[in-house]
Amino acid sequence: MAKRSSSKKNPFVGYPKGWFVVAFSDELPVAGVLKMKYFGTELVAFRGESGTVAILDAYCPHLGAHLGAGGKVVGDTIECPFHAWKFNLGGKCVAIPYAKTDPPKIPVKAVTRAWNTVEKNGCIYLWHAPLGGPPEWEVPTLDVWGDEAWLPWSHSMLHIKTHPREILENVVDKGHFPRVHNTNITKFENEFTDLLAIQRSGGVAYPVGGGKDEFEITATYYGPGFQVSHMAGVLQTRLLNAHVPVDEHSLDLRFGVMIKIVGGNAEKTKGFASRYVDNLTKGFQEDVAIWENKCFRQVPVLCDGDGPIMKLREWYAGFYDDNHPAE
Repeated sequence: MAKRSSSKKNPFVGYPKGWFVVAFSDELPVAGVLKMKYFGTELVAFRGESGTVAILDAYCPHLGAHLGAGGKVVGDTIECPFHAWKFNLGGKCVAIPYAKTDPPKIPVKAVTRAWNTVEKNGCIYLWHAPLGGPPEWEVPTLDVWGDEAWLPWSHSMLHIKTHPREILENVVDKGHFPRVHNTNITKFENEFTDLLAIQRSGGVAYPVGGGKDEFEITATYYGPGFQVSHMAGVLQTRLLNAHVPVDEHSLDLRFGVMIKIVGGNAEKTKGFASRYVDNLTKGFQEDVAIWENKCFRQVPVLCDGDGPIMKLREWYAGFYDDNHPAE
């Protein structure tokens, strides 16, 4: 991954390259359709009757209907709500019901872009690259996904008017935890590699919903789009923090928790998971109150107690293509 020059006025123009979580698997049942917009592009996600997920550019190449606004799944195709043209998992039109010829003569340009998509770990991942091209690395496997000793994801989502870099900077921003989240940090360190940005921390949290939680956490970003955290506290958990840009001014933040079943009691543990997601939501809302009302300091004034903010920005900027226009 090439480093992007720091001499540019703003290295974070456009969208970064990487895998992004656009849905949890249970948001898209068999024959389900999701209308979505990410990276400034209208999209449609659907799960064919075989169970396979596809994500396509949303507008029908015929007369422009949105396939996610009334489109329906037929077999492993999505049928346009306007004239019932059918598009397969690869985005190619395979049926036109009123075509005069038999078999129908389908126009060569009757195709819409299919995005690289992977379903793994109970999530649906979309590959984005500003200049195109296939995925350059694989989605990692979550160690406890599918383990019967763990509950599946309990999850939620917030739509936030901010840039993804604001969320990423939490990785290194030790100073905001006591002020914003009422969390006492006793251990805090960072590590950056080619694809990974890691935070190792420990301390005592006092959740908004009440209580006290002594914790140890290793939180790892796998590229610019999602973070998986291994947390040991009162409960054994895996946390997912996944954001995807809607446009250059807003994003969807999905977050979820998997909890190891406590004392063999799955129902009781589900209650813990529900409260956990509620506390996560309240915690993120504390951040949102800051993110949606702050400006971005390209050259911030830092003190010796700040974390490696500029090092994180350099790592993040490496996911932006150098050929992408900057401000």
